[in-house]
Amino acid sequence: MTNDNPTPDPNDPNRQVEEETETVAAKVNWLSIDGAYRAFRFLLDNVVGYGAALAMFLATWLAIFEVARRYIFGVVFPWGQDAVTYGLVGSVFLYFAVTQARRSHLRVGAGIEILERMGMLKTVLVIRAAISGMSMALFGGLAWWGIPAFERSMLMERTSQSMVLLIWPFQLVLIIAFALMAIVCLFQLYQDVQAVRGKRVFEWAPVEEGIDI
Repeated sequence: MTNDNPTPDPNDPNRQVEEETETVAAKVNWLSIDGAYRAFRFLLDNVVGYGAALAMFLATWLAIFEVARRYIFGVVFPWGQDAVTYGLVGSVFLYFAVTQARRSHLRVGAGIEILERMGMLKTVLVIRAAISGMSMALFGGLAWWGIPAFERSMLMERTSQSMVLLIWPFQLVLIIAFALMAIVCLFQLYQDVQAVRGKRVFEWAPVEEGIDI
């Protein structure tokens, strides 16, 4: 009885060439657009997302702590309200990038649903790509225009209303948040344009997961 599936020889030159080719192909795939988006999403979900959640958690507990100190001891930190306000707002904007990447943002889909029922799927794809492009331009513009304000606040050492906390760290967080959302929209624009062309990319990433209102 013969063995139809012989064990491959690890010293076979042809097999070594195949393994090297597979390794190179894997590296090329990692450096491809898909690999870049996977790496970006990993950073977004596991660093930015958890960092924003931690910042919101700390700001919330600081608010509770300040309320307790006010009504029990009659004292508060002069910077407490500013820290809570800027901490919550900054963490929310950072997490917007995560929800944007997951396409879990709120959307009014009545018009899109009507077009889909009419069978105008191509039009829906074009509209989706246009929205991704406009969103990328908006978020990129906000990040770009925010840089001069951030630099001016840093040079002038501008503070918040409490006159204790510097304002530029909060502005930097907003710039980073808008920049991240712009990058997300860039990848989503590529995904949507390829869908218009009849091609599927980023199959592991959601295409439409909005929360209808």
